[in-house]
Amino acid sequence: MSIEKTDFYQNLQVQNQQREAEKAGKRGELGKDEFMRLLIAQLEHQDPLEPTDNGEFIAQMAQFSSLEGISNLNSTVGQFATNLQSTQALQASTLVGRSVQVQSEWTELKEGKAVNGTVDLKDSSPDVYVAVYSGGGEYLGDISLGQRPAGEVSFEWNGLDTDGEPFPPGAYQFRAFASKGGQHEGVDMYLSQHVTSVSLNSGVRGEILLNLSGVEKPVPLRDVKVIN
Repeated sequence: MSIEKTDFYQNLQVQNQQREAEKAGKRGELGKDEFMRLLIAQLEHQDPLEPTDNGEFIAQMAQFSSLEGISNLNSTVGQFATNLQSTQALQASTLVGRSVQVQSEWTELKEGKAVNGTVDLKDSSPDVYVAVYSGGGEYLGDISLGQRPAGEVSFEWNGLDTDGEPFPPGAYQFRAFASKGGQHEGVDMYLSQHVTSVSLNSGVRGEILLNLSGVEKPVPLRDVKVIN
């Protein structure tokens, strides 16, 4: 066979492979079906005098098997993720009507209900307290927690003034402080919030959001510190 004829077979093979690749490229991906068609086209249009090397052919088949396996795995993982998301959403729906603790300085005092919270101490402190303010910023008093080691410190505010009279329901601000080096510094705190509904974040697949009473933005379930 002449050199020109050999070049013809090689050019024909390349053209067929390019056409198949272009079809796949229009769809934005090269799937296992396109891969197999390219392999078949290569076998059909190979140079009879210089057929595809066995080692190269086996390597291409191994690539195909790997591609098919990955495709099947992706499908299985996707189905598992969907089922997991549905299960998590169902479990999260049981929180509606209950209260959870999330990082915040504000919460609502409900009639006949106490406010629960948790102070997160990075270091031990000889004096820890939580200051309470009205919705308008008026200082109402302190919740003294005394000397505490590093860790989480729970507290409760019954919503009563020094005379034992209840404050009106509404929004209240809480700020936690811990003494360190002779000075009081602000520390992280988590307050109880009432869960009104549960939703799924359209921007982050599988993320569950809690809609809380008195809180403007939904809070991810992963940010919940305590379920009361």
